[in-house]
Amino acid sequence: MDYINAGEYDVIVVGAGHAGCEAALAAARMGCRTMLVTLNLDSVALMPCNPSIGGPAKGHVVREIDALGGQMARNTDRTLIQIRLLNTSKGPAVQALRAQADKKLYQLAMKESIENTPNLTLRQAQVEELLIQRDEQTGNLQACGVVIANGLTYHSRTVVLTTGTFLKGRIIMGDYIASAGRAGEPPSVQVSNNLAGLGFPLHRLKTGTPPRIDARTIDFSKTIVQRGSAEPLHFSFTYFENDRVEFMPPPTIPKAFPHSTLDGWRPQLPCYLVHTTSRTHEIIRNNFHRAPMFTGVIEGVGPRYCPSIEDKVNRFSDKESHQLFLEPEGWVTNEVYVQGANTSLPADVQIDLIHSIPGLEKAEIMRFGYAVEYDAVPSTEIRASMETKRISNLFLAGQINGTSGYEEAGGQGILAGINAALRVQSRPPFILKREQAYIGVMIDDLTTKEIKEPYRLMTSRAEYRLLLRTDNADLRLTPLAYEMGLVSKERYMAVENKRDSIAYYLKKLEKTSLTPSVERNAILTAAGLPALSGETRGFEYLHRPDVGTRAFAVLFPDEQPTPDVAEQVEIAAKYTTYINKQEQAVGRMRRLEDSSLPDDLDYSVVVGLRNEARARLAQFKPATLGQASRLNGVNPADIAVLLVHLEKNHRQNIAKAG
Repeated sequence: MDYINAGEYDVIVVGAGHAGCEAALAAARMGCRTMLVTLNLDSVALMPCNPSIGGPAKGHVVREIDALGGQMARNTDRTLIQIRLLNTSKGPAVQALRAQADKKLYQLAMKESIENTPNLTLRQAQVEELLIQRDEQTGNLQACGVVIANGLTYHSRTVVLTTGTFLKGRIIMGDYIASAGRAGEPPSVQVSNNLAGLGFPLHRLKTGTPPRIDARTIDFSKTIVQRGSAEPLHFSFTYFENDRVEFMPPPTIPKAFPHSTLDGWRPQLPCYLVHTTSRTHEIIRNNFHRAPMFTGVIEGVGPRYCPSIEDKVNRFSDKESHQLFLEPEGWVTNEVYVQGANTSLPADVQIDLIHSIPGLEKAEIMRFGYAVEYDAVPSTEIRASMETKRISNLFLAGQINGTSGYEEAGGQGILAGINAALRVQSRPPFILKREQAYIGVMIDDLTTKEIKEPYRLMTSRAEYRLLLRTDNADLRLTPLAYEMGLVSKERYMAVENKRDSIAYYLKKLEKTSLTPSVERNAILTAAGLPALSGETRGFEYLHRPDVGTRAFAVLFPDEQPTPDVAEQVEIAAKYTTYINKQEQAVGRMRRLEDSSLPDDLDYSVVVGLRNEARARLAQFKPATLGQASRLNGVNPADIAVLLVHLEKNHRQNIAKAG
């Protein structure tokens, strides 16, 4: 076929899921001519699984995407049908927002964001092949565009692949198997073959989705209502009037859902809790012989932390029941997502197991659940910049790297888009470290660990999680975003003013001395605060667990911090010892994190390395000593050997230069 050049771009992003949308938006905001290519314009930012955003660690990433100028948080706020703050009984490090979004409204909101972003073209087409050329100076292979199904070619300086579950995707439900990236959409076979032909070692992974049922056929009297927050909650950071997020108002309140909250700060729909029964488990066990997971039909490895219902019944055979959540999919639909019931069991078995659950005895299934199996590229093939080691100027983000979840995809996507733009602009890559962001934790895990199952981010993966709270993502990341042109100067200055205000009130607390008296204690107790038994500083008083931000009204009656500043000051006072310890730990690791390892370092000539460490280092090619220290099979003695080797080479280079 004769290829026809149909356009020139700086960045081409393939795939318009959460990773693709954030990648394209970031590159365009940084001034690059960007094209976002997708199979179906009506599926931009589609949430084919649960239309929920956030949760522990995932909610942290959404806040970080927002702090970097991304759109996931803002569009969730615009289209949510419910929002809650999780883990409120625990410390601020693990508290996180989780929202249910209106599935269709979210898509429209994200599509609107893309269509109204300068430098960004949205195009419906099926990509058949990557254009690859050899760099004349370095001799390295590099990506330079894409070929679409009708034979047109689009040239670009960088390419970002965000193919989701489409690489040789197939959906499975009992004996039914169909080639598809998801139900109703064709897989991407040629791109998978193209990657294999370029030498990428592909492997198979699996995810799944549960049945959707008709709300009108649910007996809600047998469920436990899960309401949204009565207090205003938002994923996005807003600082000034023209930065406020406008809600997309619901066209109507569906009659099928009782307990809807129609007044207050925001109309919300409830979710509902139900439980499986011994009968449910019996139905599933009796059909293990028809379950593709156990019959060998499914080859791919599924996510350990989001198992199918049949896997849960098999692995946790001692449990009498499992929780399931009934979650509405939007304002103008009766479809309800059965969270926790992912399955690839045959349709007739799905009907029986749904009917065995109290409240769902007469439930009608509108869509059956199914498993999705797809190709992924081992994450050892990418750098921390999301660029592949094998092909220059080719970036990967999302499920193609072996991750699961919209939030993980969005976090990778925005980093890939940023770094693709930086490559076009001949600027150094933007690498987030483990102490800077949960996104940094995720990408470091991907590039230093063998991922054999879909990766899910959790707060337990972050060793510095007290520094990486959801409430301070703007303070951590917005200044970095401003340097790259991702946020406005007005927004950057608002963050810096917030930082200055926090420092001002912390200093004021240190200087404030509180002396007990009858009058002062009366004021404190009237405000619901503990009385003073002795002289204390304001900072020490706020450190007490029974003192909250309401103390500011008493301590500083003439000037009080804004709620977001008050929150930061309280956290600093209550957790100062622990925060200082984590900052000291970060300082101790900094030498290793700042010691870079050359891409072309030949580990076979490094004297003193153990064979296992030599093999791991050659396989992963870590960018820094810090990354090397986190590889399985590399111990502190190996790191000491590498330090000696690097210092020896440094001295030799100085001697040659002299």
